[in-house]
This record gives sequence, structure tokens and C-alpha cells, in this order.
Amino acid sequence: MKIDLEELARAVNWRGKRADYLLVGEGAVAVVEETERAKIDDVRKLESTVEALLRGPLAAAVPGLCNPFRIVAVLHSKRGVDSMVYRELMSQTRKRGVVYRAANCQQQLERVLREHGFSESSAAPPNAD
Repeated sequence: MKIDLEELARAVNWRGKRADYLLVGEGAVAVVEETERAKIDDVRKLESTVEALLRGPLAAAVPGLCNPFRIVAVLHSKRGVDSMVYRELMSQTRKRGVVYRAANCQQQLERVLREHGFSESSAAPPNAD
């Protein structure tokens, strides 16, 4: 199930930085930020959304979410990810126990999502609803 975070944030009155959308699978949530060129601020959006899922306003607001669940946070950048942003993603993975990944193209995004238990249909491009 795909959830637009803009709509969900409005529904729960959450004003924090946020990624673009969530994919909710069986026992897992993917937090996805879509961008042209990856920046550290994009990593912060992923972190803020993960925190809201774990301890904040999204914890009870995401339909279909069961406890316990895994989180994979993906920065999908069409122009690639420079080494500084990539290092920050890896650093967050080590600190929090949440998997932070980068994807440079749609195929790579689909592969990352499949690796973490999401189906082909959930890995479809965001406008493919």
C-alpha cells in the first residue's frame, strides 16, 4: 500500500520535514524521498519521517502497520548520490538500526525494495497509482 506523506501529515497535523511517500508491506515500511540531486537535507527528511514513524505522530496513523515492523529508508536520486550523502546514509544505518539506502534509477529503487520484501507492484514509479 502506498501512502502520500503530504496527505498523511495534513491528516495528523504533522509539520516536520518529511519524505515523499511510504510503502507499507507485510511487516515492513519503506520511506522514500524522490529528488533530482541528493543533498544532506534529503537524508534529514528521511530521518525525520523515520522518527515520526517510530515515536511520533505517524506511529498510530499509518494504516496496515503492525508491530514489530522493519523500516528501510530510500533516497531515490535521478542524478546520483555523491559520496558525502552516501556516507551519511551509511552512518544513519549504523546508528539507528534502520536501513538507509540510495537508489540512482528506477531499476535500482525496485531492487532495493525487493531486497527488503516489497513486491513488484509496490516498487512501481510514484505516479503509477
